[in-house]
Amino acid sequence: MSTVLNVKNLTQRFSGLVALENVNMCVEEGEIVGIIGPNGAGKTTLFNCITGVYHPSEGTVEMLGKDITGWKPYKITELGFARTFQNIKLFPKMTVLDNVIVGMHTRTKTNILTAIFNTKSKREEEKRCEEKAIELLKLFGMEHLKYEMSTALPYGPQRDLEIARALASDPKLLLLDEPAAGMNESETEALRQTVYRLKQMGYTILLIEHDMKFVMNICERIYVLDNGRLIGSGTPEEVKANPAVIEAYLGKD
Repeated sequence: MSTVLNVKNLTQRFSGLVALENVNMCVEEGEIVGIIGPNGAGKTTLFNCITGVYHPSEGTVEMLGKDITGWKPYKITELGFARTFQNIKLFPKMTVLDNVIVGMHTRTKTNILTAIFNTKSKREEEKRCEEKAIELLKLFGMEHLKYEMSTALPYGPQRDLEIARALASDPKLLLLDEPAAGMNESETEALRQTVYRLKQMGYTILLIEHDMKFVMNICERIYVLDNGRLIGSGTPEEVKANPAVIEAYLGKD
């Protein structure tokens, strides 16, 4: 088993504010790992440092042994990271199918010349992309919605569509930022089953989530942040029994 992600002594400052302080964590191939913590703990900031949105003030981010600290987001995507967002970010004027196909842009070979002349290789690639996109939509039972506009979907399927688009880039690590946010109980359970199915298919997943039932029932290991610092890590059972974690969520006594 290889280490997909290795975060070492990561610190992120914004002027006088320390959003992350000396955070260390790793994700092994094939794992589902969770990051939890109270609001403002630094979870999304950590995702943004990992995916190149922010350049860390100190520390390093490694992917499969390669130092990618400070890389541009598109280069990190090309290397194999894909993410969803806390607030859904779909292309509103595109169909469900096209939203997924867009996620393949780092894996396609079409260029301006093949597009202008509509070459055979370009047409064959378009066909392969469409077939792959439909297969991804089938994972979520959404293939019958492929020609619907993305904004016409209910909230839960929009979340699913964003995950399908992330999967379209063939990620080595899939980062999910609060995937169950805004979902009802049945939608959350369907999502849990989907995430577990993705693990069985060989995907490695790192997720942020506030729904503790969801996290405890799906993650093999969990990291806990509070005020930008790592206060605990381990299996769900170990985290639930950690006094520092209990204090962060419930307060003393």
